[in-house]
Amino acid sequence: MTNKPFSDKASETDESSKVIGPRGNWTARISLFVATIALGAAIFLGYQLIYLQPIERQAEQTQAALSSFEQQILQELDTAITMTERSVMELSEELKTQNLSVQENLRDAVMESLAMAETNRPTTPRQWRLSEAAFLLRMANYWLQFEGEVQVALKTLQRADKVLQAVQNSLTQDEYDLLPVRSALAQEILTLQQMKPLDIQGIFLRLQALAESVPAVGKALQLDTTPRRPETSAPPKPFAAIVQELEKFVRITDLSDLAGESSAIAASTLGPGDVLTSRRKVIAALERAQIAALRRQGDAYRASITDAVKAARRLASPSDPQLQQYLELLSAMRDEPLTASVPKISGSLGELTRLMESY
Repeated sequence: MTNKPFSDKASETDESSKVIGPRGNWTARISLFVATIALGAAIFLGYQLIYLQPIERQAEQTQAALSSFEQQILQELDTAITMTERSVMELSEELKTQNLSVQENLRDAVMESLAMAETNRPTTPRQWRLSEAAFLLRMANYWLQFEGEVQVALKTLQRADKVLQAVQNSLTQDEYDLLPVRSALAQEILTLQQMKPLDIQGIFLRLQALAESVPAVGKALQLDTTPRRPETSAPPKPFAAIVQELEKFVRITDLSDLAGESSAIAASTLGPGDVLTSRRKVIAALERAQIAALRRQGDAYRASITDAVKAARRLASPSDPQLQQYLELLSAMRDEPLTASVPKISGSLGELTRLMESY
């Protein structure tokens, strides 16, 4: 009897635990869900309040700063454009004033020139012919001094002399007032006729021909491949050895043949490489001389020809006839003139001008 009530209580306890267990699990789950939602809401509100609002404020401040900077730039641009327009207007006014001043000065100069021409114009056929002769003399000076055309200047002077001769022949008796003019003119015509024309192109072509015909020495360009045998001779006697040494001393101290023998020995001992180097030096020096001739640089031209002569002397011995002829041609080219002094032909123009002003 005592065991039955205990068993009943245990069964009741198990049944109550079976009923209460599922309800507790659902309550815990709902509480966890509500807590998760509350945590998410708290995180979202914190994100809105802490992170998004400062960025929005910073964006608004940046936009405001950009707007202010844009307004400032626009104001500066407007100010600069206004100042530029003002300076352009001032410059245009200044240029207009200067243009009017230049036009007035030109007008005054033209009027003065017309007045002088009206006052000094030739009134007789003789004065007209003298003016024509003066114009031809001026043109002759121009062609000679500025253009370097000797033949054109000579023909112009001869034409002016014919005009002056026609002036003298137009009268019944000779006029001696033109004698100083024609005397100076005759001297100037003779000076131009005696001038030797420069032939720069001919000098250039002759140098080119010399560069293409550098003498070639066949012996120096050949290699001696024959083996040399050592000379075997009996030892000389003491007296004969002394005589040989004396002969060498006399031959060395003979100064008359020393330079020729040394140059001949030096030329005979040149190898193929030395000869080719000398030929290239000759050609390079002649090319430099051509450039100096085209530029009419006399010092550089003569120095280049001298270098070519020095290099050509190493091609063969001085007794080689081909080399001697080539050196003579080079030396003759060194004396070619590249420039000529321009004579003065303004004496006749001065005499004619004084004659015309005396009327």
